[in-house]
This record gives sequence, C-alpha cells and structure tokens, in this order.
Amino acid sequence: MTSSLVDGKTISEIYLKRIQLSPEGTAYLAKKNGVYQPILWKEVNARVLGIYHSYKKIGIQAEDRVAILSNTRPEWLIADLANLCSGVVTVPIYQSSTPEDVAYLIEHSEAKLIFAEDEVMIKKLEAAFALKKINVPVVSFSSPVSAINGVPPMSFEEFAAPITNKTIEDEFKKSAESILPDNIASIVYTSGTTGQPKGVVLSHFNFLAELRAIIHNFTFTPEDTTLAFLPFAHILGRVEGLLSLMAGASLAFAENINTLSQNLMEAKPTILVSVPRIYEKIYAKIQSEVAAQPKYSQSIFNWAVEIGRKVAKLNSEQKPIPLSLELKYKIADPLVFTKIRKKFGGRIRLTVSGGAPLSPELCEFYHAVGIKIIEGYGLTETTAAITVNRPNDFNFGTVGKPFGNIEFRFAADGEIQTRGDMVFREYYKNPSATAEVFTEDGWFCTGDIGEITHRGFLKITDRKKELIKTSGGKYIAPQKLENLLKGVRFISQAMVYGDREKYVVALITLNEPEINKWAAQQGISVSSFEDLTKNSKVIQLIDKEIESVNGHLANFETIKKFRLLPRDFSIESGELTPSLKLKRKVCTERYKDYIQSLY
Repeated sequence: MTSSLVDGKTISEIYLKRIQLSPEGTAYLAKKNGVYQPILWKEVNARVLGIYHSYKKIGIQAEDRVAILSNTRPEWLIADLANLCSGVVTVPIYQSSTPEDVAYLIEHSEAKLIFAEDEVMIKKLEAAFALKKINVPVVSFSSPVSAINGVPPMSFEEFAAPITNKTIEDEFKKSAESILPDNIASIVYTSGTTGQPKGVVLSHFNFLAELRAIIHNFTFTPEDTTLAFLPFAHILGRVEGLLSLMAGASLAFAENINTLSQNLMEAKPTILVSVPRIYEKIYAKIQSEVAAQPKYSQSIFNWAVEIGRKVAKLNSEQKPIPLSLELKYKIADPLVFTKIRKKFGGRIRLTVSGGAPLSPELCEFYHAVGIKIIEGYGLTETTAAITVNRPNDFNFGTVGKPFGNIEFRFAADGEIQTRGDMVFREYYKNPSATAEVFTEDGWFCTGDIGEITHRGFLKITDRKKELIKTSGGKYIAPQKLENLLKGVRFISQAMVYGDREKYVVALITLNEPEINKWAAQQGISVSSFEDLTKNSKVIQLIDKEIESVNGHLANFETIKKFRLLPRDFSIESGELTPSLKLKRKVCTERYKDYIQSLY
C-alpha cells in the first residue's frame, strides 16, 4: 500500500493513481467459460472512459443521479467508478426490490439514467415505469433484452465501449481532478426494516474516512483476494468493492449466492466479507455432516472443537496458551480444523461479519477452527463500520473498538450516539427525518442500544425500537433469543414476540434440507414440506431444541410457546431485507393470527 493512495482526498484521485500505478494489475476476477479470469485495471479504465464519453454525448453531467439495478458483478463497479470520476451520483437499487420500490427510488432520486442487469431487471423496470409514468434511458449489462415502452435499452458493450483516445483521457482526468471531498459520491437508500427507504447522502470524504480506517487497522497486499457476493446496494458490499481500489487486492465475483461454496473452492480467497446468515448456514452444514459420521468421528470432532474453543477464549483474553493445550491444538488442527478451512478455499486468513449480530457462540466456534471472524458494527448512515474487532484484539459477544476518528456517547436509555468523519450529512430531500436522528449538538442517534465493556469493546444489546417489554415490566432483546434459535441445526429463521404480553413466544421456520434428512431417518413420510411442519414428531423435536435454548436464558426470557411456519422467510416475500435482516413489523402483521394463537 503506497501512502499516495491512502492520502488521496477523493475516490476519483485514488482511482487516477491506481490506474497509473497498476495498469497491468488484476482488478477483478470473473467466471468466464467456467474458469476465473482476470480483468486488468487498464481494461477497467478503458470501459470507465467509454462510459464517461457516452455521458458527455447524452448530456449526463456532474451532480446528476444515475441508478444501478443489478446483482453483484464487475459492470456494477465499473459504472460506479465512472460515476465517481465524472461527479455523477450513484444510486444503488437492490436487485430484489419490488417494482413499487424501484419506481419510488427512481422518482425520489430523480435519476437521469439506469444501468440494469438483465431481462429480469428490465421487466422490473418496465413495471416500475408504468406505475409512475417514468421515462428514463436504460443501459443493460446483458443483451439482448426486451424493449421498455417500445424503446430498446442501450447495450453496455456499446455504451462502455473501450476508449484509448488521448483527448478524452485528458478531459476525463480533468473531470476526476475537479471532484472535491464534500461532493456527493452516492445516495444509498436504506433497506427499510421499518418503512419507506430514506436516501443516505454520502460524500467522497465519508467513503475515504471508512476506507482509510480499514487500511490502517488491517494488512492488505496485492496477493490478497476477496470473494464478493454481498449486494453493492448494501453499504458493506459497496465498501468491499471500493476497498480493492485502495488496497490493491483482487476482487473475485461469486456467480450467485447458491454457488458460493463452489466459488470459494475455485477463487480460494484470503478474505471473505459476509453477513451472519452465510456463516450460520455453513455452520449448520458442518453440524449435519458431523451428525452423519460414526460415533467415534463425532467424539474426535467434539474433542477438537473443545480444545479450539479453549485456545480461542485465551486468545480473546490475550492470555498465554499453556504448552499442553498448544500441543493438543496441533493434533486437532490436521484432524479436524484443516478440513473445515478447506470449505472456504483453504487460503482464508480473515473473515468479516457485519450487517446484523452474529452469535458469540458461532463466532467462538469459527475462531476455534482457525477462521477468525472479525465482527464490526455500523450503519448505512456511518458508511459501514465504525467499530471492529481486530485479529489480535477481539472479544466475543462484542462488535469491537472504535476506529478512525469516531467518538461515542450514550443517551439516558442506553442508545448509542456517535460523531466522526464516517457519519453522513443528511437524508436526501428529507430534512425532518434528518433532524430526528441528530441531537442539537450534532451527534447521530443510531437507534441501537449498547454499552462499553471494561476492556473498551462496544457491545450491542438491541435495536431501540425492537426491545420487548413484557406485561411484567421486563425488557428483553429479541435478537439475542433469535440468534440462539438460529444456532439450532434444524431451524432456519426465528422471530420472537412478547411486547406487553405475559410471556415470550416464537415463530419458527425450519431448515428444509436438515429436517427432510432427519424425517427420512425417522421413517416419517409426508406429501409436502408444509405437512412436515405439522407433524407431531417434528414439533416434539423442535420443542426439545427450544428447551435446550431456554437453558441459556433467564426465566423471564424463556420461550414458553412456539409455532412452526409452513415456509421459510425470504427476501422475495418481503419478510427479510436484502441484507437478510428480519422485517419484524412485516412479519408481526403477516403472522398475527399465528401469534395470537399462542396467547
């Protein structure tokens, strides 16, 4: 990492330096003909220049908004880089958004052009355009695609046709150099767990404050590879995408979430950035594989993990490892842990978890097997992380220590308030919402409840608006209970309820592959998965697992009753955000009859 890149004042300045320093370096790795192939920085630049030239031809100017509706792919970042160097403001739109949401975001942001991924997104745009009578030019990353209102979308291949013209290069450089730190880089709309999305205005200054803090706290080299699969509409994914620009690491693209296991083996990343749900799913798969092994193999696995947990706990407390324990770990590593690490490609040295809480038990398990999950905390409004655990300074159950120039204080009710260079300036065209989240003296109110431990780590206890208060006056953090439930091999998702009620209940969705496997072993035959959720033996199994979870809870927190839902929560059904967080308000309304039946 050269100091000239870290010291850049804008993303556009860093981009110009990267192109100058590493024209032959690998920017991205993408699957082509079944093999990961490199995309060099000079190839990226030729496309960026092509987009800049097309913008000039059609009249897209600095401060205009351009939306991107697409899954995670190289073209997304190439379009974003062109925007950042042209003064154009990127408006990311989740690929899972409904046509109604898409129409709202296009209209609210006043987007002048939209990049869309493929035929599926073109159809979504067509429906969105019809809702609001929108007429905006569209560029499609894929071709051929259908026309919208009789107008064929422009092809990305043509719109971003590679350019090596010296005159255009000079104009582009002048444009990139004219960008100021306070210029808006992006309007990132929140994924909306509670209602209408709000446009978070983030500047070049905000993004660079985040990127510098990461660079100063973690080591990156050009030999590093990250595997990108998070949506770039999610702030954590977006920062990951821009980090390769500053750090010089290669960014490999997963084909999709379903091929993640295969892509990990192919790309062999050294770094993985994810949300907790992915780690939960991998853990559930490991549990399943172990359960299928002979008893002696299970005993070896459990012995090894117990050794690993002891080592991880001592590491977290920064205490020395006794020689006898170190020797046992050296035996456990090739027997068990190496095989688990191979599921991540075999080269993984750093994994990051953000976007939602990860259970301490799960984090401890991964550290035990030699996969250091670094949990952090942040929001869209803070340009991603404002606290992180470090590889050699971490504490399970916390989200780390502040980094950058971030400051914290706590309101009387425990709400975390913060200020610093990563904190956004305003919600786009929404002064009343902006005023609601800032105190009179300029501190941003996060909406999260937390505390600082005696070692200086931040611990999140819950969302301010999601705390459950029982009729007995006890406060309960639902995410704590839900994380424990999701740690059960047979459970996929959980929603805890009990506000103003006498006791706590839970809605449970089943991990379909695991429960099907168990049912087959028990000789249970049913005609559908929904019938399986009503089977008395399945209900007894989950009841037993919940009793085990209750053993870790105070009496007033324990789950007294539950209902199995006929299907899993999903993004498509509107029950999960695109970052896989539970939309509590939606689920509470949709399943109110189920909830009422438990009281």
